[in-house]
Amino acid sequence: MFILSAAYKGIPEELLDAGRVDGANEWQVFVNIILPYMKSTIDVVATTMVVNVLKIFDIVYVMTNGNYGTEALANRMYKEMFQYRNYGRASAIAVVLFLLIVPVIIMNLRRMKARKKIKITSMFCFIINN
Repeated sequence: MFILSAAYKGIPEELLDAGRVDGANEWQVFVNIILPYMKSTIDVVATTMVVNVLKIFDIVYVMTNGNYGTEALANRMYKEMFQYRNYGRASAIAVVLFLLIVPVIIMNLRRMKARKKIKITSMFCFIINN
């Protein structure tokens, strides 16, 4: 929330005022100005949160081993595979985990590709101008 708050405060007030002067209501300002301006920050925060959620396996395993209603999805996969010897269910959980990660991977690849394109374009412009 601190990172998102800082990104929101980094939006120039003149930009928001210009949108309002042009006749945009608050929802249009949010969708057309604030969200595009904060898109890269939202991507970074989402990626960080997904990584943190996937890292929770070791904490749950060491502290409670899934007892007392603290079981995580990765912990369940581990139990199905190594305690219950139910390889099919463990494989299905692994596929679900993979499918949950794929959109984050695609989002990061697109962001990296766009950043690389901007770098190449700026280098090309620098070479031409000099």
